[in-house]
Amino acid sequence: MIQASATPDSLLVLLVGGVTLLAIVLKHLCERLRIPALVGYILIGLGLRLLHDVVPLLSPAVQGAFDLLAALGLVALLFRVGLGSNPRRLLDKLPGASLIWLISVLVSGAVGYYAARWAGFDNVPALVAGVALTATSIGVALPPWQAAGALRSEQGALVLDVAELDDISGVVLMALLLAIIPTLTGGNGVDWMAASTTGASLLASLAAFTAGCYAFAHWVEPPMTRALIRRERSPTRMLIVVAVGSLIAALAGMLGFSLAVGALFAGLVFSKAPRKIRQDRGYRVLYDFLTPFFFIGIGLKLEPEALTGALSAGAILLVAAVLGKLVGTALPARFMAPRSSALVIAMSMVPRAEIAMVIVDQAGRYGPGVVPPALYGAMTVVTLATCAITPSIVQRQLAANPITPPNLTGPDQPPSR
Repeated sequence: MIQASATPDSLLVLLVGGVTLLAIVLKHLCERLRIPALVGYILIGLGLRLLHDVVPLLSPAVQGAFDLLAALGLVALLFRVGLGSNPRRLLDKLPGASLIWLISVLVSGAVGYYAARWAGFDNVPALVAGVALTATSIGVALPPWQAAGALRSEQGALVLDVAELDDISGVVLMALLLAIIPTLTGGNGVDWMAASTTGASLLASLAAFTAGCYAFAHWVEPPMTRALIRRERSPTRMLIVVAVGSLIAALAGMLGFSLAVGALFAGLVFSKAPRKIRQDRGYRVLYDFLTPFFFIGIGLKLEPEALTGALSAGAILLVAAVLGKLVGTALPARFMAPRSSALVIAMSMVPRAEIAMVIVDQAGRYGPGVVPPALYGAMTVVTLATCAITPSIVQRQLAANPITPPNLTGPDQPPSR
Protein backbone atom coordinates (compact mmCIF):
# COMPACT_ATOMS: atom_id res chain seq x y z
CA MET A 1 0.00 0.00 0.00
CA ILE A 2 1.21 3.53 -0.77
CA GLN A 3 2.21 5.38 2.37
CA ALA A 4 1.24 8.99 1.70
CA SER A 5 3.20 10.31 4.67
CA ALA A 6 6.41 8.40 3.90
CA THR A 7 7.41 10.00 0.61
CA PRO A 8 5.29 13.12 0.04
CA ASP A 9 7.52 14.48 -2.74
CA SER A 10 7.52 11.20 -4.65
CA LEU A 11 3.79 10.81 -4.14
CA LEU A 12 3.15 14.35 -5.36
CA VAL A 13 5.20 13.83 -8.52
CA LEU A 14 3.42 10.51 -9.08
CA LEU A 15 -0.02 12.09 -8.72
CA VAL A 16 0.76 15.14 -10.86
CA GLY A 17 2.24 12.98 -13.61
CA GLY A 18 -0.57 10.46 -13.48
CA VAL A 19 -3.28 13.11 -13.39
CA THR A 20 -1.68 14.97 -16.32
CA LEU A 21 -1.61 11.80 -18.43
CA LEU A 22 -5.19 10.95 -17.48
CA ALA A 23 -6.28 14.51 -18.33
CA ILE A 24 -4.80 14.16 -21.81
CA VAL A 25 -6.55 10.82 -22.35
CA LEU A 26 -9.91 12.17 -21.16
CA LYS A 27 -9.49 15.30 -23.25
CA HIS A 28 -9.24 13.19 -26.41
CA LEU A 29 -12.14 11.02 -25.26
CA CYS A 30 -14.31 14.07 -24.59
CA GLU A 31 -13.43 15.46 -28.02
CA ARG A 32 -14.64 12.24 -29.62
CA LEU A 33 -17.85 12.42 -27.58
CA ARG A 34 -18.15 16.12 -28.51
CA ILE A 35 -18.33 17.31 -24.92
CA PRO A 36 -16.02 19.86 -23.26
CA ALA A 37 -12.87 18.47 -21.68
CA LEU A 38 -13.65 20.17 -18.38
CA VAL A 39 -16.27 17.46 -17.77
CA GLY A 40 -13.49 14.90 -17.71
CA TYR A 41 -11.24 17.07 -15.56
CA ILE A 42 -13.90 17.50 -12.87
CA LEU A 43 -14.49 13.74 -12.86
CA ILE A 44 -10.74 13.19 -12.36
CA GLY A 45 -10.84 15.36 -9.24
CA LEU A 46 -13.94 13.60 -7.93
CA GLY A 47 -12.35 10.21 -8.59
CA LEU A 48 -9.19 11.27 -6.77
CA ARG A 49 -11.29 12.44 -3.83
CA LEU A 50 -13.13 9.10 -3.69
CA LEU A 51 -9.84 7.20 -3.98
CA HIS A 52 -8.47 9.18 -1.05
CA ASP A 53 -11.23 7.74 1.13
CA VAL A 54 -9.77 4.28 0.43
CA VAL A 55 -6.04 5.08 0.17
CA PRO A 56 -4.87 8.23 2.01
CA LEU A 57 -3.19 10.01 -0.90
CA LEU A 58 -4.03 13.65 -0.20
CA SER A 59 -1.74 14.59 2.65
CA PRO A 60 -1.69 18.30 3.61
CA ALA A 61 1.48 18.80 1.54
CA VAL A 62 -0.04 17.12 -1.52
CA GLN A 63 -3.33 18.99 -1.10
CA GLY A 64 -1.44 22.27 -0.79
CA ALA A 65 0.43 21.57 -4.02
CA PHE A 66 -2.82 20.78 -5.85
CA ASP A 67 -4.33 24.00 -4.48
CA LEU A 68 -1.36 25.94 -5.88
CA LEU A 69 -1.69 24.28 -9.27
CA ALA A 70 -5.42 25.05 -9.22
CA ALA A 71 -4.69 28.72 -8.49
CA LEU A 72 -2.20 28.85 -11.37
CA GLY A 73 -4.78 27.13 -13.57
CA LEU A 74 -7.32 29.80 -12.60
CA VAL A 75 -4.89 32.56 -13.62
CA ALA A 76 -4.09 30.80 -16.91
CA LEU A 77 -7.80 30.29 -17.63
CA LEU A 78 -8.91 33.88 -17.01
CA PHE A 79 -5.81 35.31 -18.68
CA ARG A 80 -6.73 33.46 -21.85
CA VAL A 81 -10.36 34.65 -21.64
CA GLY A 82 -9.09 38.22 -21.55
CA LEU A 83 -6.43 37.58 -24.18
CA GLY A 84 -9.08 36.21 -26.54
CA SER A 85 -11.38 39.20 -26.11
CA ASN A 86 -11.37 42.28 -28.29
CA PRO A 87 -12.48 45.32 -26.24
CA ARG A 88 -12.52 47.64 -29.26
CA ARG A 89 -14.72 45.29 -31.29
CA LEU A 90 -16.99 44.80 -28.29
CA LEU A 91 -17.42 48.55 -27.95
CA ASP A 92 -18.27 48.79 -31.65
CA LYS A 93 -20.87 46.03 -31.28
CA LEU A 94 -22.16 47.18 -27.90
CA PRO A 95 -25.30 48.94 -29.18
CA GLY A 96 -26.51 45.71 -30.78
CA ALA A 97 -25.39 43.17 -28.19
CA SER A 98 -25.87 45.18 -24.99
CA LEU A 99 -29.67 44.85 -24.88
CA ILE A 100 -29.51 41.06 -25.15
CA TRP A 101 -26.63 40.92 -22.67
CA LEU A 102 -28.30 43.15 -20.09
CA ILE A 103 -31.68 41.40 -20.14
CA SER A 104 -29.99 37.99 -20.18
CA VAL A 105 -27.88 38.81 -17.12
CA LEU A 106 -30.80 40.30 -15.19
CA VAL A 107 -33.22 37.46 -15.95
CA SER A 108 -30.77 34.58 -15.49
CA GLY A 109 -29.43 36.10 -12.27
CA ALA A 110 -32.90 36.65 -10.80
CA VAL A 111 -34.14 33.19 -11.83
CA GLY A 112 -30.99 31.60 -10.40
CA TYR A 113 -31.35 33.45 -7.09
CA TYR A 114 -35.00 32.55 -6.54
CA ALA A 115 -34.45 28.96 -7.68
CA ALA A 116 -31.64 28.61 -5.12
CA ARG A 117 -33.91 30.03 -2.43
CA TRP A 118 -36.63 27.58 -3.45
CA ALA A 119 -34.05 24.76 -3.24
CA GLY A 120 -33.55 25.67 0.42
CA PHE A 121 -30.40 27.79 0.37
CA ASP A 122 -30.05 30.91 2.51
CA ASN A 123 -29.84 34.43 1.11
CA VAL A 124 -26.06 34.68 0.59
CA PRO A 125 -25.59 31.24 -1.03
CA ALA A 126 -28.56 32.00 -3.28
CA LEU A 127 -26.92 35.28 -4.25
CA VAL A 128 -23.74 33.36 -5.17
CA ALA A 129 -25.81 31.00 -7.33
CA GLY A 130 -27.57 33.90 -9.02
CA VAL A 131 -24.29 35.65 -9.89
CA ALA A 132 -22.75 32.40 -11.13
CA LEU A 133 -25.70 31.69 -13.41
CA THR A 134 -25.37 35.06 -15.17
CA ALA A 135 -22.25 33.83 -16.99
CA THR A 136 -22.07 31.56 -20.01
CA SER A 137 -19.16 29.80 -21.73
CA ILE A 138 -17.61 30.92 -25.00
CA GLY A 139 -15.62 27.70 -25.27
CA VAL A 140 -18.77 25.56 -25.19
CA ALA A 141 -21.04 27.85 -27.19
CA LEU A 142 -18.92 28.45 -30.29
CA PRO A 143 -17.76 25.02 -31.60
CA PRO A 144 -21.23 24.05 -32.97
CA TRP A 145 -21.35 27.38 -34.83
CA GLN A 146 -17.88 26.75 -36.25
CA ALA A 147 -18.80 23.21 -37.31
CA ALA A 148 -21.91 24.54 -39.08
CA GLY A 149 -19.88 27.24 -40.87
CA ALA A 150 -22.10 29.92 -39.30
CA LEU A 151 -19.73 31.78 -37.00
CA ARG A 152 -19.08 34.55 -39.52
CA SER A 153 -22.77 35.29 -39.88
CA GLU A 154 -24.42 38.20 -38.07
CA GLN A 155 -26.04 35.75 -35.69
CA GLY A 156 -22.72 34.03 -35.00
CA ALA A 157 -21.03 37.35 -34.29
CA LEU A 158 -23.91 38.23 -31.97
CA VAL A 159 -23.43 34.98 -30.03
CA LEU A 160 -19.71 35.74 -29.69
CA ASP A 161 -20.33 39.32 -28.52
CA VAL A 162 -22.99 38.41 -25.94
CA ALA A 163 -20.94 35.48 -24.62
CA GLU A 164 -17.89 37.69 -24.16
CA LEU A 165 -19.95 40.34 -22.39
CA ASP A 166 -21.46 37.64 -20.17
CA ASP A 167 -18.00 36.40 -19.17
CA ILE A 168 -16.60 39.86 -18.46
CA SER A 169 -19.67 41.02 -16.52
CA GLY A 170 -19.67 37.74 -14.59
CA VAL A 171 -16.13 38.38 -13.36
CA VAL A 172 -16.96 42.00 -12.46
CA LEU A 173 -20.09 40.91 -10.58
CA MET A 174 -17.96 38.31 -8.80
CA ALA A 175 -15.57 41.03 -7.63
CA LEU A 176 -18.52 43.04 -6.29
CA LEU A 177 -19.99 39.95 -4.63
CA LEU A 178 -16.72 39.00 -2.94
CA ALA A 179 -16.34 42.55 -1.63
CA ILE A 180 -19.76 42.66 0.04
CA ILE A 181 -19.89 39.08 1.35
CA PRO A 182 -18.29 40.06 4.71
CA THR A 183 -21.01 42.66 5.29
CA LEU A 184 -23.73 40.19 4.26
CA THR A 185 -22.53 37.47 6.61
CA GLY A 186 -22.07 39.53 9.76
CA GLY A 187 -23.62 38.22 12.91
CA ASN A 188 -26.03 41.16 13.23
CA GLY A 189 -27.94 40.59 10.02
CA VAL A 190 -27.51 42.20 6.64
CA ASP A 191 -26.22 45.75 6.81
CA TRP A 192 -27.35 47.05 3.44
CA MET A 193 -25.86 50.48 4.04
CA ALA A 194 -22.45 48.98 4.73
CA ALA A 195 -22.83 46.67 1.72
CA SER A 196 -23.72 49.61 -0.52
CA THR A 197 -20.77 51.64 0.77
CA THR A 198 -18.41 48.71 0.26
CA GLY A 199 -19.76 48.10 -3.23
CA ALA A 200 -19.39 51.74 -4.21
CA SER A 201 -15.83 51.79 -2.86
CA LEU A 202 -15.00 48.65 -4.82
CA LEU A 203 -16.45 50.07 -8.04
CA ALA A 204 -14.35 53.22 -7.58
CA SER A 205 -11.23 51.11 -6.98
CA LEU A 206 -12.10 48.93 -9.95
CA ALA A 207 -12.49 52.01 -12.13
CA ALA A 208 -9.05 53.21 -11.02
CA PHE A 209 -7.56 49.78 -11.65
CA THR A 210 -9.20 49.68 -15.08
CA ALA A 211 -7.75 53.10 -15.89
CA GLY A 212 -4.32 51.86 -14.87
CA CYS A 213 -4.68 48.79 -17.07
CA TYR A 214 -5.82 50.98 -19.97
CA ALA A 215 -2.79 53.24 -19.53
CA PHE A 216 -0.51 50.19 -19.49
CA ALA A 217 -2.19 48.75 -22.59
CA HIS A 218 -1.99 52.09 -24.41
CA TRP A 219 1.55 53.25 -23.58
CA VAL A 220 3.53 50.26 -22.27
CA GLU A 221 2.24 47.15 -23.99
CA PRO A 222 2.85 48.16 -27.66
CA PRO A 223 6.58 49.02 -27.32
CA MET A 224 7.06 46.11 -24.94
CA THR A 225 5.62 43.50 -27.31
CA ARG A 226 7.46 45.00 -30.29
CA ALA A 227 10.73 44.72 -28.38
CA LEU A 228 9.94 41.12 -27.41
CA ILE A 229 9.25 40.18 -31.03
CA ARG A 230 12.55 41.74 -32.14
CA ARG A 231 14.78 40.44 -29.37
CA GLU A 232 13.25 37.26 -28.00
CA ARG A 233 12.17 33.96 -29.45
CA SER A 234 9.28 31.73 -28.54
CA PRO A 235 8.58 30.68 -25.82
CA THR A 236 10.67 33.24 -23.92
CA ARG A 237 8.68 36.24 -25.12
CA MET A 238 5.39 34.65 -24.09
CA LEU A 239 6.82 33.68 -20.71
CA ILE A 240 7.68 37.34 -20.15
CA VAL A 241 4.13 38.35 -21.08
CA VAL A 242 2.72 35.71 -18.72
CA ALA A 243 5.03 36.90 -15.95
CA VAL A 244 3.85 40.50 -16.39
CA GLY A 245 0.25 39.29 -16.52
CA SER A 246 0.80 37.36 -13.28
CA LEU A 247 2.08 40.54 -11.62
CA ILE A 248 -1.08 42.37 -12.70
CA ALA A 249 -3.23 39.50 -11.40
CA ALA A 250 -1.36 39.49 -8.09
CA LEU A 251 -1.78 43.26 -7.78
CA ALA A 252 -5.52 42.91 -8.27
CA GLY A 253 -5.57 40.19 -5.62
CA MET A 254 -3.74 42.43 -3.15
CA LEU A 255 -6.20 45.23 -3.90
CA GLY A 256 -9.07 42.93 -2.98
CA PHE A 257 -10.36 42.05 -6.48
CA SER A 258 -9.19 38.38 -6.44
CA LEU A 259 -6.73 36.72 -8.80
CA ALA A 260 -9.50 35.89 -11.24
CA VAL A 261 -10.34 39.55 -11.85
CA GLY A 262 -6.66 40.46 -12.19
CA ALA A 263 -5.99 37.62 -14.62
CA LEU A 264 -8.91 38.67 -16.82
CA PHE A 265 -7.73 42.29 -16.90
CA ALA A 266 -4.15 41.16 -17.57
CA GLY A 267 -5.40 39.24 -20.59
CA LEU A 268 -7.37 42.27 -21.77
CA VAL A 269 -4.20 44.39 -21.47
CA PHE A 270 -2.44 42.14 -23.99
CA SER A 271 -5.51 41.44 -26.17
CA LYS A 272 -4.31 43.93 -28.82
CA ALA A 273 -0.79 42.49 -28.94
CA PRO A 274 0.49 41.15 -32.28
CA ARG A 275 -0.66 37.68 -33.29
CA LYS A 276 2.85 36.31 -32.66
CA ILE A 277 2.35 37.12 -28.99
CA ARG A 278 -1.31 36.24 -28.55
CA GLN A 279 -1.06 32.89 -30.34
CA ASP A 280 2.37 31.84 -29.12
CA ARG A 281 2.53 28.06 -28.78
CA GLY A 282 4.53 28.40 -25.60
CA TYR A 283 1.48 29.75 -23.78
CA ARG A 284 -0.71 27.04 -25.26
CA VAL A 285 1.52 24.39 -23.65
CA LEU A 286 1.42 26.23 -20.31
CA TYR A 287 -2.36 26.65 -20.57
CA ASP A 288 -2.94 22.98 -21.45
CA PHE A 289 -0.87 21.88 -18.46
CA LEU A 290 -2.25 24.23 -15.79
CA THR A 291 -5.93 24.73 -16.65
CA PRO A 292 -7.05 21.12 -16.00
CA PHE A 293 -5.85 21.47 -12.41
CA PHE A 294 -8.42 24.21 -11.74
CA PHE A 295 -11.26 21.87 -12.72
CA ILE A 296 -9.58 18.92 -10.99
CA GLY A 297 -9.53 21.11 -7.88
CA ILE A 298 -13.29 21.55 -8.23
CA GLY A 299 -13.73 17.78 -8.23
CA LEU A 300 -11.45 17.46 -5.21
CA LYS A 301 -13.63 19.90 -3.26
CA LEU A 302 -16.80 17.92 -3.84
CA GLU A 303 -17.84 16.13 -0.67
CA PRO A 304 -19.15 12.64 -1.52
CA GLU A 305 -21.63 12.66 1.38
CA ALA A 306 -23.14 15.91 0.05
CA LEU A 307 -23.62 14.66 -3.50
CA THR A 308 -27.03 13.11 -2.81
CA GLY A 309 -28.45 16.42 -1.65
CA ALA A 310 -26.62 18.19 -4.45
CA LEU A 311 -28.45 16.17 -7.09
CA SER A 312 -31.90 17.45 -6.13
CA ALA A 313 -30.67 21.03 -5.74
CA GLY A 314 -28.69 20.64 -8.96
CA ALA A 315 -31.82 19.60 -10.83
CA ILE A 316 -33.62 22.75 -9.64
CA LEU A 317 -30.70 24.99 -10.55
CA LEU A 318 -30.32 23.22 -13.90
CA VAL A 319 -33.90 24.11 -14.81
CA ALA A 320 -33.23 27.67 -13.69
CA ALA A 321 -30.00 27.79 -15.71
CA VAL A 322 -31.79 26.72 -18.88
CA LEU A 323 -34.91 28.85 -18.46
CA GLY A 324 -33.00 31.93 -17.34
CA LYS A 325 -30.88 32.08 -20.48
CA LEU A 326 -33.60 30.90 -22.87
CA VAL A 327 -36.09 33.53 -21.72
CA GLY A 328 -33.55 36.27 -21.02
CA THR A 329 -31.80 35.85 -24.37
CA ALA A 330 -34.49 34.70 -26.80
CA LEU A 331 -36.91 37.57 -26.12
CA PRO A 332 -34.50 40.46 -26.88
CA ALA A 333 -32.83 38.39 -29.63
CA ARG A 334 -36.11 38.40 -31.55
CA PHE A 335 -35.64 42.15 -32.04
CA MET A 336 -31.89 42.04 -32.81
CA ALA A 337 -31.73 39.01 -35.14
CA PRO A 338 -34.04 37.02 -37.43
CA ARG A 339 -36.78 35.42 -35.35
CA SER A 340 -35.92 31.97 -36.69
CA SER A 341 -32.47 32.16 -35.07
CA ALA A 342 -33.50 33.65 -31.69
CA LEU A 343 -33.90 30.22 -30.08
CA VAL A 344 -30.53 28.87 -31.22
CA ILE A 345 -28.82 32.07 -30.04
CA ALA A 346 -30.50 31.65 -26.65
CA MET A 347 -29.58 27.97 -26.42
CA SER A 348 -25.96 28.87 -27.15
CA MET A 349 -25.95 30.94 -23.95
CA VAL A 350 -27.12 28.05 -21.75
CA PRO A 351 -23.76 26.33 -21.02
CA ARG A 352 -22.21 27.25 -17.67
CA ALA A 353 -18.57 26.33 -17.37
CA GLU A 354 -15.36 28.08 -16.39
CA ILE A 355 -16.65 31.49 -15.28
CA ALA A 356 -19.62 30.09 -13.34
CA MET A 357 -17.38 27.69 -11.43
CA VAL A 358 -14.75 30.38 -10.87
CA ILE A 359 -17.42 32.48 -9.15
CA VAL A 360 -18.57 29.58 -6.96
CA ASP A 361 -15.00 28.52 -6.20
CA GLN A 362 -13.87 32.01 -5.22
CA ALA A 363 -16.95 32.63 -3.07
CA GLY A 364 -16.39 29.24 -1.45
CA ARG A 365 -13.22 30.59 0.14
CA TYR A 366 -15.45 32.36 2.65
CA GLY A 367 -16.58 29.03 4.03
CA PRO A 368 -19.62 26.73 4.00
CA GLY A 369 -21.87 29.54 5.23
CA VAL A 370 -21.41 31.23 1.86
CA VAL A 371 -21.10 28.18 -0.38
CA PRO A 372 -22.45 25.06 1.36
CA PRO A 373 -21.20 21.70 0.03
CA ALA A 374 -24.64 21.04 -1.45
CA LEU A 375 -24.49 24.27 -3.47
CA TYR A 376 -20.96 23.53 -4.67
CA GLY A 377 -22.11 20.11 -5.80
CA ALA A 378 -25.30 21.48 -7.34
CA MET A 379 -23.42 24.03 -9.44
CA THR A 380 -21.03 21.30 -10.54
CA VAL A 381 -24.06 19.28 -11.67
CA VAL A 382 -25.27 22.31 -13.65
CA THR A 383 -21.85 22.67 -15.27
CA LEU A 384 -21.56 19.01 -16.21
CA ALA A 385 -25.13 18.80 -17.54
CA THR A 386 -25.20 22.02 -19.58
CA CYS A 387 -21.75 21.41 -21.07
CA ALA A 388 -22.53 17.81 -21.99
CA ILE A 389 -26.00 18.35 -23.48
CA THR A 390 -26.12 21.84 -24.98
CA PRO A 391 -23.61 21.50 -27.87
CA SER A 392 -25.51 18.66 -29.53
CA ILE A 393 -28.81 20.56 -29.22
CA VAL A 394 -27.28 23.68 -30.78
CA GLN A 395 -25.78 21.56 -33.54
CA ARG A 396 -29.17 20.04 -34.37
CA GLN A 397 -30.83 23.46 -34.32
CA LEU A 398 -28.24 24.85 -36.75
CA ALA A 399 -28.67 21.83 -39.02
CA ALA A 400 -32.45 22.26 -39.04
CA ASN A 401 -32.23 26.02 -39.72
CA PRO A 402 -28.97 26.66 -41.61
CA ILE A 403 -27.40 30.12 -41.24
CA THR A 404 -25.30 31.17 -44.21
CA PRO A 405 -22.55 33.74 -43.57
CA PRO A 406 -22.23 36.50 -46.17
CA ASN A 407 -19.19 36.35 -48.48
CA LEU A 408 -17.64 33.32 -46.78
CA THR A 409 -14.30 32.74 -48.50
CA GLY A 410 -12.41 30.41 -46.22
CA PRO A 411 -12.62 28.15 -43.21
CA ASP A 412 -15.01 29.45 -40.61
CA GLN A 413 -13.05 30.76 -37.68
CA PRO A 414 -13.80 33.15 -34.85
CA PRO A 415 -13.31 36.78 -35.77
CA SER A 416 -9.80 38.09 -35.27
CA ARG A 417 -9.31 38.98 -31.61
